[in-house]
Amino acid sequence: MKTKTLLLGGPKVNFKELSEASGIKYETVRNYVKVLIEEGLIDEVNEEVVEVVKKMPSFTSQGLTVVEAAHRATGKADSKSSLSEEVSELRERVHTLQEENEQLRRELQEERSLTNYLKENLASFEDHTKNSSGIAVYGKEASTAADALKSAIKSAGSGFLQFLQWLFDTEEKETAEKTDQ
Repeated sequence: MKTKTLLLGGPKVNFKELSEASGIKYETVRNYVKVLIEEGLIDEVNEEVVEVVKKMPSFTSQGLTVVEAAHRATGKADSKSSLSEEVSELRERVHTLQEENEQLRRELQEERSLTNYLKENLASFEDHTKNSSGIAVYGKEASTAADALKSAIKSAGSGFLQFLQWLFDTEEKETAEKTDQ
């Protein structure tokens, strides 16, 4: 069997030698070299082509076409295209992270506001002073109001309206008693 020899201005290397040196089937090597020449990636088939041909199967196994593998294997891949794709992906990722960061910042601010509000109310309760909303919170009044609310819920239906009247009448009496003292 006669092997085809390509001579493109350098030392002669035939497909059989290229196949043996690379460890890749003869037909596959021939296809790879054909693509390399058609794409203008090599000028001649010489010993340097062995290294290029050895790299190509790893690229094709990643799902690249033979043409794309040839470009990658020679290092002459369209770097602008792949670079712009990579930059676009990175920009998209940065944008996503910025949005996530902003959302977390808002949530943190809400949590800080809630914490400060609760601290104010706790301090107001402990000191028996008015909180920022101007409502006096006293332990005795809070428990009395809770007991009154429990009673109102139990008697809701028949005497709820009477309870509300009693509640507002009681406040007026307490206010009058405090002013008398």
